[in-house]
Amino acid sequence: MSPDQRRITLALCVIVGLSLLVVAGLTFLVSPMAEDLGLSDNQVENVLAIPSVASLMAIFIAGQIGDRLGHRRALLIASAGFILGSGVLATASGALGVEIGLALCGGTAIALQIVALGLLQQTVPEGRAHVSAFTTYGMVFPLAFLAFPVVTAALLEVTSWRWIPVIWAIAGVLIGAIAFFALDRNAMRRPVGEWVTPVLAGIALTAAARSLAEMSHASPESPQVVLGLLISALAIGGCAAVMRRSGRASFSLRPISSGTLRLLLIGVGLVSLVGMLTYISIALEYLYDLTSLEAALAIVPAQAGAVVGAKFVAQWTMHRWGSLRAGRYLMFALALSMLPLLVMQPSTPAWYLVGIAAIFSGLGMAALTVLNADVMGRAPHESTGAVSAFRAAASSIGGALGVAVLGTSVISAVSVDGGQGYVSAAQLDQLAAGLRIDGVIACLIALAGWVSLTIVVRRTTEAEAKPATIS
Repeated sequence: MSPDQRRITLALCVIVGLSLLVVAGLTFLVSPMAEDLGLSDNQVENVLAIPSVASLMAIFIAGQIGDRLGHRRALLIASAGFILGSGVLATASGALGVEIGLALCGGTAIALQIVALGLLQQTVPEGRAHVSAFTTYGMVFPLAFLAFPVVTAALLEVTSWRWIPVIWAIAGVLIGAIAFFALDRNAMRRPVGEWVTPVLAGIALTAAARSLAEMSHASPESPQVVLGLLISALAIGGCAAVMRRSGRASFSLRPISSGTLRLLLIGVGLVSLVGMLTYISIALEYLYDLTSLEAALAIVPAQAGAVVGAKFVAQWTMHRWGSLRAGRYLMFALALSMLPLLVMQPSTPAWYLVGIAAIFSGLGMAALTVLNADVMGRAPHESTGAVSAFRAAASSIGGALGVAVLGTSVISAVSVDGGQGYVSAAQLDQLAAGLRIDGVIACLIALAGWVSLTIVVRRTTEAEAKPATIS
């Protein structure tokens, strides 16, 4: 990389890393906050869901602001929103203030990530520098989840919960300073245009994702699932109607019109779908009688494996085989890495489960990093933000499907509200069986991703061979 490319890459990695403070530390923040403010169980559930809902709502808006307002300006606006949300949360006196603060933090955090990825592609569009930049970017996420939860939990042992959002606000100031001083000024690319279609697309995505997640503990015909799917369908219909009537709709599918790009986005969704660390953490808590903090510490090797996978495994495989073939091989290896879960029993040592998690986390993060680099590498130069948003949407849908497909068998096996002491031996047997089932399902899903990428490789090979055949 050139010095300018290296400067911008490192700046964007720091910005994205700091934006992950909220999602990585919220689980530990909720309990002392709820106790201090007297929040009910229903309010706590809402608090935990709000950042993800806000981020889903903001995905397609975020995809437009970088391309239309300029990436530097968009990052400055998002950092201001992040600071404001953190401030509202730090001074909240009840559920409303908490919800508003977390909604602002969640929405602006995803905006920072989407705009940063779009700018990264424009800064380092191809070559070995592209591989280096995207593998460095890829390891930011597991590094954040390796450090921030433990740091948040440790701080809450010695100080008030209100200092955590104060730290988030300071991080927002740092994000704004980095964007202002480390990134180049850029002029507005296009007129801002209308915002109805991105908003409707965000509503459709949010409603669909929430409905899929609800299926982990509710039947498909339950009112909340049906209502969510109905809202999603209506929002899609409204978005399509506006797009037909307006010749300059802000939201468009044109940036992902390539069949190859759509198949790669499916691959992104499938890798996100088989992300199982949350369920491994639950299993560690209940099978081995660990606290939430102890379980978080126990999966540190898995997060470390993800860091190694994102930076070193992804980089080595892309240099050796190219991004398309590397993604294909990594997806197949990811499928195989799920099979050791088939021998899980309640008496299986904890180190075995942690070791499996480290392996499939490393391979999964390597595959996701390779796919992200390939997806963004195919983005039109003027629409990197839009493609970044579609990538985030694919990942979000995959994660929501993961809750419904993989989370059900684990979550239903334990009485989460009652704690470990309320779980019987029969439930522990059911939990181990749930992990075995998840291993099979995750293997099949990863194999489906491998098939998808095999189709991409064959299409690309055939397209490259045509000119030679004609000549």
